[in-house]
Amino acid sequence: MLDTKTKYRLIGAGLLVLSAAVLLPLVLDGERPPELDVQVVVPERPAFPEVAIAPVKSMDDLVVQQQETASAANSQESSPNDIELIPTPKAAAPTQEPLDTRTKTASVAVAPTQEPVKAPAPEPIAERWTLQVATFGKKENATRTLKRLQDAGYPAYIMTTNALYKVFVGPELKRSASDKAKEDVKKEFSLNGIVVKYSPNS
Repeated sequence: MLDTKTKYRLIGAGLLVLSAAVLLPLVLDGERPPELDVQVVVPERPAFPEVAIAPVKSMDDLVVQQQETASAANSQESSPNDIELIPTPKAAAPTQEPLDTRTKTASVAVAPTQEPVKAPAPEPIAERWTLQVATFGKKENATRTLKRLQDAGYPAYIMTTNALYKVFVGPELKRSASDKAKEDVKKEFSLNGIVVKYSPNS
């Protein structure tokens, strides 16, 4: 004899099977959904070109190949068919009438001898003097001293020699004027300069 729980389980299982037999045909009607009606087209395999890989050559083989290529190119450039022949110059035809040397000699005019004209000697440039006030290694210091001298009324200028900046006052035609300027600059600016001969390139 079956107990009460087993009976209830069997009755429930039978009801589930019966309801499934009734409901499943309604749910699964056998129709295919339209979303699945998609035709998948697979393209054909593309044709790839075959790549021929040359075998590895040694350095000696490459050098021999380059020499053969160069010799073939030289032979093509210097083929005998490309040689151009240079035409030989024709000999000049002799003149029919002989030259009369006596007539030619007589027709030559003899120019009278003249004494060469001497260019006038350049006049000597007068010697001038200038006062070298100071020498600086930096351009700023030389410019500062130049401005001080010019503000005081001195005809000062700067000359550059071997990366040095020299400050001058002058030039003067007489050395005595440069000597006087030396004393004045020494008193006013405490700069002990030297009097030298003026040269535009000094």
